[in-house]
Amino acid sequence: DKGAAKALSNGKSLLAAGISYVVGNFKKGENVLIVDNNENDLARGLSSFSSDEINKIKGLQSNQIENILGYASKSEIVHKDDIVILWKN
Repeated sequence: DKGAAKALSNGKSLLAAGISYVVGNFKKGENVLIVDNNENDLARGLSSFSSDEINKIKGLQSNQIENILGYASKSEIVHKDDIVILWKN
Protein backbone atom coordinates (compact mmCIF):
# COMPACT_ATOMS: atom_id res chain seq x y z
CA ASP A 1 0.00 0.00 0.00
CA LYS A 2 1.01 3.66 -0.11
CA GLY A 3 2.19 3.61 3.50
CA ALA A 4 4.46 0.66 2.83
CA ALA A 5 5.87 2.33 -0.30
CA LYS A 6 6.69 5.44 1.73
CA ALA A 7 8.24 3.37 4.53
CA LEU A 8 10.44 1.49 2.06
CA SER A 9 11.64 4.73 0.46
CA ASN A 10 12.58 5.92 3.97
CA GLY A 11 14.70 2.84 4.67
CA LYS A 12 12.15 0.88 6.69
CA SER A 13 11.29 -2.82 6.58
CA LEU A 14 8.25 -4.27 4.79
CA LEU A 15 5.61 -5.37 7.28
CA ALA A 16 2.55 -7.58 6.75
CA ALA A 17 0.21 -4.64 7.33
CA GLY A 18 1.48 -2.97 4.14
CA ILE A 19 0.90 -5.94 1.86
CA SER A 20 -2.24 -5.99 -0.30
CA TYR A 21 -1.59 -9.06 -2.43
CA VAL A 22 0.97 -11.72 -3.31
CA VAL A 23 1.69 -12.99 -6.82
CA GLY A 24 3.39 -16.33 -7.42
CA ASN A 25 4.79 -18.98 -5.14
CA PHE A 26 8.07 -18.66 -3.29
CA LYS A 27 9.83 -20.03 -0.25
CA LYS A 28 11.22 -18.29 2.80
CA GLY A 29 14.58 -16.69 1.94
CA GLU A 30 13.86 -16.21 -1.75
CA ASN A 31 14.43 -12.95 -3.62
CA VAL A 32 11.10 -11.20 -4.21
CA LEU A 33 10.04 -8.13 -6.17
CA ILE A 34 8.05 -5.56 -4.19
CA VAL A 35 5.65 -3.46 -6.23
CA ASP A 36 3.15 -0.73 -5.39
CA ASN A 37 -0.59 -0.80 -6.12
CA ASN A 38 0.14 0.58 -9.61
CA GLU A 39 2.58 -2.29 -10.36
CA ASN A 40 5.63 0.03 -10.19
CA ASP A 41 8.77 -1.83 -9.07
CA LEU A 42 9.79 -0.46 -5.66
CA ALA A 43 12.37 -2.86 -4.28
CA ARG A 44 13.83 -6.36 -4.21
CA GLY A 45 14.41 -8.24 -1.02
CA LEU A 46 14.78 -11.57 0.73
CA SER A 47 11.47 -12.75 2.13
CA SER A 48 11.32 -13.91 5.75
CA PHE A 49 8.15 -15.88 4.93
CA SER A 50 6.85 -18.12 2.15
CA SER A 51 4.13 -16.88 -0.20
CA ASP A 52 1.62 -19.18 1.54
CA GLU A 53 2.47 -17.67 4.93
CA ILE A 54 2.26 -14.10 3.61
CA ASN A 55 -1.16 -14.79 2.10
CA LYS A 56 -2.36 -15.75 5.60
CA ILE A 57 -0.95 -12.66 7.34
CA LYS A 58 -1.07 -9.88 4.70
CA GLY A 59 -2.73 -6.72 5.98
CA LEU A 60 -2.36 -7.77 9.62
CA GLN A 61 -0.45 -6.10 12.42
CA SER A 62 2.84 -7.70 13.48
CA ASN A 63 1.46 -8.74 16.88
CA GLN A 64 -1.16 -10.93 15.14
CA ILE A 65 1.30 -13.06 13.14
CA GLU A 66 2.06 -15.66 15.83
CA ASN A 67 -1.65 -16.33 16.44
CA ILE A 68 -2.35 -16.83 12.73
CA LEU A 69 0.71 -18.92 11.84
CA GLY A 70 0.87 -20.80 15.14
CA TYR A 71 4.53 -20.07 15.87
CA ALA A 72 6.77 -17.15 16.83
CA SER A 73 8.60 -15.54 13.92
CA LYS A 74 10.09 -12.32 12.67
CA SER A 75 7.71 -9.39 12.43
CA GLU A 76 9.15 -8.09 9.13
CA ILE A 77 8.17 -9.70 5.84
CA VAL A 78 11.38 -8.28 4.35
CA HIS A 79 13.85 -6.74 6.80
CA LYS A 80 15.36 -3.38 5.85
CA ASP A 81 18.84 -4.96 5.83
CA ASP A 82 17.65 -7.38 3.13
CA ILE A 83 16.10 -4.77 0.78
CA VAL A 84 17.48 -2.98 -2.28
CA ILE A 85 15.38 0.04 -3.26
CA LEU A 86 14.71 0.30 -6.99
CA TRP A 87 12.55 3.43 -6.92
CA LYS A 88 12.40 6.32 -4.49
CA ASN A 89 9.36 8.54 -4.11
